[in-house]
Amino acid sequence: MKIEIFGKNYSPSDSLKAITEKKCAKLERRLDEDAEINFTVTLENGDYTTDLVVVTKGITYRASAMSDSPFDNIDIVIPRLLGQMRKQKDIWEKDKKGSPNEYDEGEE
Repeated sequence: MKIEIFGKNYSPSDSLKAITEKKCAKLERRLDEDAEINFTVTLENGDYTTDLVVVTKGITYRASAMSDSPFDNIDIVIPRLLGQMRKQKDIWEKDKKGSPNEYDEGEE
């Protein structure tokens, strides 16, 4: 799993990077080793916007949050992303509606 943290108009501190990596442990259980996690923290007009993009097995998950603190955004973004992953898993595991097609063999 590869974690990258970027900043636009903001330089991410070491404590933000450490907390981000610690919180990503929740995501690590559901992702492969080939997964890429990109955090982008943007500072605009005193508000921090955090965008989280996860790419795994050709599937892309995205979550975003805006608040006064980038640390609060991490606590918002990761549960949103986990919810998306859980919903996708439920869709894949759900049985298809209807009954299977059964064909009678032609009688001679």
